Amino acid sequence: MKRVFFLFIAALGLASGCLAPPAPRDAPLTRLEEQGWRIFSREPCFSACHATSVAATPPGSLSGFVPDLRTTPRHTQDWYLAYFVNPRAVLPYSPMPSFGYLSRDEMKALAAFLQRLNRDVPAPKARPVAPEEIPRTARDFVSYRAGRNIFNTYCTGCHGESGSGGGEVGHLLSPEPRDFTDSVWMSKQTESYLFSVITDGKANTAMPGFKDILRPQERALVLNYIQYFADPVAKERMELAFAIE
Repeated sequence: MKRVFFLFIAALGLASGCLAPPAPRDAPLTRLEEQGWRIFSREPCFSACHATSVAATPPGSLSGFVPDLRTTPRHTQDWYLAYFVNPRAVLPYSPMPSFGYLSRDEMKALAAFLQRLNRDVPAPKARPVAPEEIPRTARDFVSYRAGRNIFNTYCTGCHGESGSGGGEVGHLLSPEPRDFTDSVWMSKQTESYLFSVITDGKANTAMPGFKDILRPQERALVLNYIQYFADPVAKERMELAFAIE
């Protein structure tokens, strides 16, 4: 039913004079990118939301905020696959509908075209962070609760509520989302490293940076919270406080 609705919106856009988005002209598209461009052109990606593949929105669009696809952060192919299947598991406030009805090959082609659009955007690279740059958070229930709420909003789609990497779309990602319950691995990581990945993302993985979404204090609260996954005794104590709150 949802697909029929968006195809109807697409038909309205085309009937009102919307033309297919122009393909990038700086260099020939690869065969896969051209296939993705055709999918992008026929689906409501273009006619209902991303007119001409950028931020312009057709009059009467129901899409809400529509980002410029030429300047959005770069992502891996598997990030796009997860986003197409379950947008709000990846970006909780995204207005984009699911494109899970596309075949896996169609999703890969569409991802290739989107990667072509923003290929000039620098790839994510975690910046070294000095310990004194990380906002201080107390190891108490108030900080735990705040970090838990942020994590459950932005991170569980991939990492799961348990922090083990088994979120709704975690199985679509390669490498799989980090398992924070691995106490051996966690014990070897510095807070500076973990905070830098939360901030800037991790290259060659689907892990995005959250510096444009979360304030430094919020990122520090997430950092504080994920460390509890590797300390089940401390986490159980905090969860018990939730139960009796």
